[in-house]
Amino acid sequence: MKKISVKLTAAFAAATMGLFAVGCSVAPAPAPADSGNGGAAAAPQVPDGGQGNGGGQGNGDGLQHHRDEHHGNGNGQRGDSWDGTDVAEAPTVSNLGNFSASTIDGGTFTAADLASKDITVVNFWSITCPPCVVEMPDLAEIQRELPANVQLITVLLDGQSGVQEAQSILSQAGYRGVTLVPTQDSGDLISAVSDIMYMPTTVLYDSQGVALSEFVGAQPDLDDAIENAVNHQLSLMGKPAIDL
Repeated sequence: MKKISVKLTAAFAAATMGLFAVGCSVAPAPAPADSGNGGAAAAPQVPDGGQGNGGGQGNGDGLQHHRDEHHGNGNGQRGDSWDGTDVAEAPTVSNLGNFSASTIDGGTFTAADLASKDITVVNFWSITCPPCVVEMPDLAEIQRELPANVQLITVLLDGQSGVQEAQSILSQAGYRGVTLVPTQDSGDLISAVSDIMYMPTTVLYDSQGVALSEFVGAQPDLDDAIENAVNHQLSLMGKPAIDL
């Protein structure tokens, strides 16, 4: 397994210098409500024990509270039976059984596009989240190396107001894959967006749009994390492993 080398352009490196962090504790509000009427949804609240610092980064306690609450140490609904990898966790994000969303370049992406793949890796990110921006070159290289039966897409949580800057970030990172810009009429995608409490969050979905596992926060070895999680799910499906 080779190690992905992040090669940032000078402009991209300057834009992200000093911004390496584990994750952003509160997702921004604009994306789910960007339906053309100028409304804005309320931003998710930091869980008990977590604190936002105004720059989108938590102190770690809130992240642990999120994991405890949703992965078996709080309500016990998911974590008790979780047998995934040592990196991925039980999903807390809604399924994507029925949705349609515009892509950042003006196309359309629907549940049918998930049905054509065994696994879709979905990265939820924001232009206001430094760790999200920092890991984008890794995601770009992973997206290019995935086999035909696995795809990686991203979901921009900033709505239309963030499209121009997001396009610049994606271009600098070398990302050429699909990026969705959800609106209120995006179906199940809006439910998934409303479930996001920390950024970046990366979720694995199967061909039916069922959430399989997730990563909350930036991963120190993102290629290994995604490869291990994808291969775990492919093994359960009786499909060949991938090699990033």
